[in-house]
Amino acid sequence: MLRSLLLTSVSISALAVATPGFAQKAGGGDDIATISQVNGSGNTATQHQPGNLGNTATITQTLDVNNIATQEQWRNLNSVDFAVGGKQTITQTNNNPVAGASMASQQDNSFGAVQTATQSNNTIGQDGSTRVIQAINSPSGQNNTQTSTQANNIGSSVRQTIGTAAPGTAVFNSNSQTATQTGQASSFITQLIDGAGTGNSQTASETGAGGTTSSGSNENLISQTILSSNNNSQTASITGSSVANTITQMQETGSHNNVQTASINNGTFVRVDQLQAAGSFNNTQTVTIDSSRFGNALQFQGAGVSGNAQTITQTGGGASNQAGQAQGNNNNTAVVNQVGGPNTAVQNQGILPGATGFMSVVGGQVVRH
Repeated sequence: MLRSLLLTSVSISALAVATPGFAQKAGGGDDIATISQVNGSGNTATQHQPGNLGNTATITQTLDVNNIATQEQWRNLNSVDFAVGGKQTITQTNNNPVAGASMASQQDNSFGAVQTATQSNNTIGQDGSTRVIQAINSPSGQNNTQTSTQANNIGSSVRQTIGTAAPGTAVFNSNSQTATQTGQASSFITQLIDGAGTGNSQTASETGAGGTTSSGSNENLISQTILSSNNNSQTASITGSSVANTITQMQETGSHNNVQTASINNGTFVRVDQLQAAGSFNNTQTVTIDSSRFGNALQFQGAGVSGNAQTITQTGGGASNQAGQAQGNNNNTAVVNQVGGPNTAVQNQGILPGATGFMSVVGGQVVRH
């Protein structure tokens, strides 16, 4: 699934696999590949390396119009084709995706892989976009790191995935995903760890200070998902002057000993949604909304959960903020702290009335249901 997504997103990847020149070289790893492109229009850089030990791939594109960078460390030698300790780095700066894209794509199948993508000061035309796709697609990956940094871009996106062709069937341990956007507008970050596992972390942040619009970081989305896992953490933050931003964090059925943390500072019309499905236990959800107005924070822990904790703190003189908490079963803790106002808080433990996510209020918002 993830491989087909990557190939449809960047047709150049299919070309790389099909071209005889990309056949696996004899011998081991320790390959080094470097491409640097400056100026021009429609520059494309593609790197392919065998899935062995310690390979390094680097692409740098500067002052370009409509540029594409693609890196792949070989995955088709056999059914458990692991690369070990590979490094993939893409840097794109001061580019102009007028009618196409400033695109960075990385794929690996690894233990100990490091994927890094940096995009800064890339402008956008009517149909342009600035995109990062990072995928580590293995049946049993661990100790992998994905990092993306975007600064002063408009209409940019980050998709980070650690997963398999069959969702939820693999085991992933001690992996990390980090995405940072500074001065963004109309952008999103999506992070997914698609399988069981332990000790994984997702971190995402958006900062509006010094942004590309007068109001800073506007209309952005952070989405984090970890499926059927334990001892994992999700952290998301939106800071600086921001408008109409959303954070969504989800952990699947049966998750336990997990942590979800989200914070928004100095925002207007912002939303945080934290979800942990049925049967989860010993999990913690924390939301902090500071100096924000018209903020909506919702926390949900499904039927049969126990030993879980929820905390929402809305302070700093914010007004018209809303907090909603729902927990199934018993032996759970829910806390809301609000300063300023007028604010609204709703808690229902044991969930009930219409079940699933209950909460309520509706006219003055809060909701879930």
